[in-house]
Amino acid sequence: MKMQMTIAVYALFFAAFLAAADERRTYPCHRLAQAPSMDGKINDSVWKNLPEATGFYVLSQPGQCAVEKQTYFKAGWTDDAIYFAIRAEETTPQKMTGSSGFATHMEDSVEIFLFPSGAQAYTQLIANSAGGRKGGKGWTVKTSVDPAGWGLETRIPFPDLGGGSPKVGDKWPANVARNMLSEPLSERATCWPLLEKGFHDVKNFGWFVFHGPSGGDVANEEREINKAYLMSMRGDLKKLSRLAGKYVVELGEAKKSGKAGAGADDLLQKWRNASKLAGQSAPDYHETLRTSRACAGLRLKSEECIARATMEALFGR
Repeated sequence: MKMQMTIAVYALFFAAFLAAADERRTYPCHRLAQAPSMDGKINDSVWKNLPEATGFYVLSQPGQCAVEKQTYFKAGWTDDAIYFAIRAEETTPQKMTGSSGFATHMEDSVEIFLFPSGAQAYTQLIANSAGGRKGGKGWTVKTSVDPAGWGLETRIPFPDLGGGSPKVGDKWPANVARNMLSEPLSERATCWPLLEKGFHDVKNFGWFVFHGPSGGDVANEEREINKAYLMSMRGDLKKLSRLAGKYVVELGEAKKSGKAGAGADDLLQKWRNASKLAGQSAPDYHETLRTSRACAGLRLKSEECIARATMEALFGR
C-alpha cells in the first residue's frame, strides 16, 4: 500500500511538472533563407517574415507585464548561427548607460540565455545599447538608438553555445531578458519567460522550437506566441469599457472648460477606442496591443483632467 502511494505521489508530481512545462512560453524559431544584414535598425526584409514576441514580465512582480517600456524580439537560424532582432522601448535614450567595450547587467542591456541540446550548461550573453558585449567569442552585435528606444541585431554562432547545430523539431530552453536603468524603477529587470528566481531560473526558461522556413502566417503565430499577454491586454480593455460611460460624459463637460480641459479630446478618444476593441470578439492583435498600451493610466489621467476643469468652473482658475 505504501509503495502504491509513493508511486501515485511521484506520478502526480511528474504530471504537474509536465503541465508546468507545457505552460512555458514557446517561440517558433524559423530557418532563414539568408542571413540578415545587421545595423541594429531591424529593417532588413528577412525579419518581416518572422513572428515577434513581446509581453516581457517584470521580474520582481510575478505575472505583471511591463507597462511603460516593453521589449520585443524576433529570431531565426541558419546552418551555422542563430540571429536575434531585439527592440527595447525607451523614452529617455539620452540617459542610457553603456560603452562599446564590455557590457554588464548594470547597464541598459539585454541578456540572451540559450541551452542547446547536448550542451553541458546554458550560455549567457549580454549586449548593451552601445554595442558592448559580455560572454561568448565569435558572436557579433550591432545596435542603433532613436528617440523611441534602441534596437539590437546579433549573430550567435552555434559553436559558441557548446552544442551542435539544431535540427528541425529540436527544442531548447531559452530566456531573453532586459536591464533598464531609467524610470520606472519598477521595470528595472524584465524577461520573456515567467521566471521566479532571477534571470538564471533555468527550470522556468521558455522554449525555442526550431522550424523550417516561415510559412508566412506571421499574424497567427504572433497571436499564439503572445496569447497570455494579449489576454491580459484584452482584460484591461474590458475593465476600462465598463467605466467608459461615466468618463465620456465627464470629459465631455471638461473639454468645454478651455485651458483646464486641455487633453480631454485625446482622453475621450482613448476611452472610445478601448470600448470598441473590448466589444469585438476577435480584435486585431496589433491594434489591441497599441490601444492597451496607449490607455495605461487612463483613469487617473482622466480624473486629473476632470478635476482641473471642475476647479476652473468653481473658482475661475
